[in-house]
Amino acid sequence: MDWRESWHAELSTPLWRFNLHYHEYLLPLAKAFLDEGDKRYLDKAKAIVDSWIDACPRERGGVAWDPYVISMRIVSWLAFRAELDDALRTDDAFCERINASLAEQYVHLSQHLEKDLLANHYLENLKALAILACYFGDRKTLELALPMLKAQVNEQVLDDGMHFELSPMYQKIVLEDLMRAAIVLRDSGFGEHAEAFKLQQMCDCLYSMERGIDRTPLFNDCGDNVAKSRDALLLCARERFGVVPEFHGVLKNSGYCILERQTKAGFVKVIFDAGKPGPAYAMGHVHCDALSFECFVDGGPWIVNCGTFAYQDAKRLEFKKTHSHSTVMVNGEEQHECWAPFRVARYSTGAVEDSAATIVRGALLQCGGKCKVVREIVLEADGLRVVDHLVGDGCIESAFVFARDVPEADGQIDEVAYAPEFGVYRDSCRIISQPANSHEVYFTYPRYKKAVI
Repeated sequence: MDWRESWHAELSTPLWRFNLHYHEYLLPLAKAFLDEGDKRYLDKAKAIVDSWIDACPRERGGVAWDPYVISMRIVSWLAFRAELDDALRTDDAFCERINASLAEQYVHLSQHLEKDLLANHYLENLKALAILACYFGDRKTLELALPMLKAQVNEQVLDDGMHFELSPMYQKIVLEDLMRAAIVLRDSGFGEHAEAFKLQQMCDCLYSMERGIDRTPLFNDCGDNVAKSRDALLLCARERFGVVPEFHGVLKNSGYCILERQTKAGFVKVIFDAGKPGPAYAMGHVHCDALSFECFVDGGPWIVNCGTFAYQDAKRLEFKKTHSHSTVMVNGEEQHECWAPFRVARYSTGAVEDSAATIVRGALLQCGGKCKVVREIVLEADGLRVVDHLVGDGCIESAFVFARDVPEADGQIDEVAYAPEFGVYRDSCRIISQPANSHEVYFTYPRYKKAVI
């Protein structure tokens, strides 16, 4: 494979090319070298870095020098260097070359922070800037970057630990970012600044959302195979920071409620979204999933949302629609006006009205304030009860997507694409109730031991 040509190949989507330039695959090569001692892994990793430096000079620009891509790639390079320090320190020419490129990327990033996009992109930029400032011993830049980074953490990480774009996947990505930054700051003598990173709250949030289940909950843009796993993140938090997570049934700031119950069918968990869709100025990752929920039985998903599948695909907007989620549609209208892959106009909003260990009630105010829907979910001994009621004129349709074990129920039954991880989907069954002012359904829990994602 000629990497020098591949860096600029017009392959697949822009996001695919972003991932090519992240260089995250250097770390599996490093691990293979450490595990097996085969120098070919080391040589291949070095050749990839060398070819990128040759093929992607700063003046050429493009994807390689996008600020977000730089923010991701420098973490891969620095982790690669740290893992293979003993093996690389004997190659002075390579170390000098990678350092010179890192310095150039550092300067470029500092001049191109994504203040136009803000949200998770800007946080990634500031994290990378702080890490590079520590790496190069640039105290002046670090003293400028740290207040900005802490201000963004304060804004973007809610007090309940959820990231303000309200995606469990991005919450895990940001948690990893902040732990990386905290470790570097501590090792560089600036550890006190990491106290502002809300690591305890973020671990509490992750633990509460994912305790006892087998995959990332699918709310807003979300899916597996992107962020690190729950277990890996919580292990790092415990070993590096002494964080022991605590369970919270209500995440007050984000509007997520978690119900759990031991039943004859096994451990049943419901995650219910009764919050706002996201920050008003950064709605790109929003789905029409207000009042939606996912139900897991013995860790395996049963009633689900459809996920995301891909960012740059013809199916993108279909996955964002109301009926691609286990939620309520009012008067045949989408909950939010998702008019482009990362654009939202008018939107509805939700709120938690009441919550206890096995019962939760939330409300949806339709965009424009035209009407209100109240949804109540009850974990009973043998099954799940869902009651939906429209306050105002019109009718509602309640959709339920099943990953497996489809119960008998009234309503329209069809197939819908279900994507529990990015880039992969399969057909699942969806039941949509007949239009009415209110609905009440009861689904008996399935009984199975092996979780199916």
